[in-house]
Amino acid sequence: MNTIALSKIDLKAPTQLRSSGEDMSHVEDLAHSFADTGSFKELPWVALIKDTNEYVPIDGFHRLTALQWLAEQEDIECQVDLDNVSVRLSEFDTMPEAIVAAAGVNANHGLKRTSSDIHSTIRKLLEVDRMRFLKDKYTLDKKEIMSVVKCSSATYKRATEEVRGELTRSRDFGITTLSDEGLTQAEIAKRIGCGQTTVSGILKRKSSVSLSAKPANEQQEEVSKETPATPDDTGSSIESPEEQPTVFAHITEAKVADCPWDDVEEDVEVQEEATGPSFSETHSQARIRLFIEDLSEEDKAYALKLLAM
Repeated sequence: MNTIALSKIDLKAPTQLRSSGEDMSHVEDLAHSFADTGSFKELPWVALIKDTNEYVPIDGFHRLTALQWLAEQEDIECQVDLDNVSVRLSEFDTMPEAIVAAAGVNANHGLKRTSSDIHSTIRKLLEVDRMRFLKDKYTLDKKEIMSVVKCSSATYKRATEEVRGELTRSRDFGITTLSDEGLTQAEIAKRIGCGQTTVSGILKRKSSVSLSAKPANEQQEEVSKETPATPDDTGSSIESPEEQPTVFAHITEAKVADCPWDDVEEDVEVQEEATGPSFSETHSQARIRLFIEDLSEEDKAYALKLLAM
């Protein structure tokens, strides 16, 4: 056990990896517990950073803040010696080393970490020591990150989604750039550090995206260039689009046929307005009657013969 003045410890140090800093309700609970017992269950862990000669908390931000808060309370009877705070003391050469040490300290004790706290921790690790947590230039070391942070696979996946996306886009850009420079897929795979199958898939995807991004008229022009027209064997000149008849010419020249019943309906209406029907009949029956009346005598005889069958 060591003692140190609280004023020498930087309570705003970057080793605080919780996304929202200290929870003051938890700070006050710890302060009241210390006032009752005179100690904490576990000593705060403080480290000396050699290259800056500063003291930073590794584990115990809430406990150290509780001592500071308690000393400011006039209505709580408790003697707090802020010049001789009992701590567990360590040394690190650099601040990144201290941050890595602080990454997983609250996995099993203290105020439970939230998902945001874990995400903040992983992002901080990648910020201060990315090379340690990379398998290669474009791939995170999942096992190492989970080991240091002490988190689940699902939490790791969510927390690293953005940076993994950035690494993937950087890799794909490198592959397409090397391809444009004329390197073979095997050479690109060796240079980038990935499988040739990956290189092939990325280049195919780029090709399909490039084609779909072109206007339809440009794509048609490319197809026309690839498949030129061949003159016929007789050596006759090819007709121009205006001169050569097509099936569409018949469609554009066609007219809509008149409905054969339009005149019948008009005749029925005129006749009924003039004289009115001599007996009660439906509209459909009137249409049939008028149709029969327009038939020749030969056709009427044939119709009667059909009706008699």
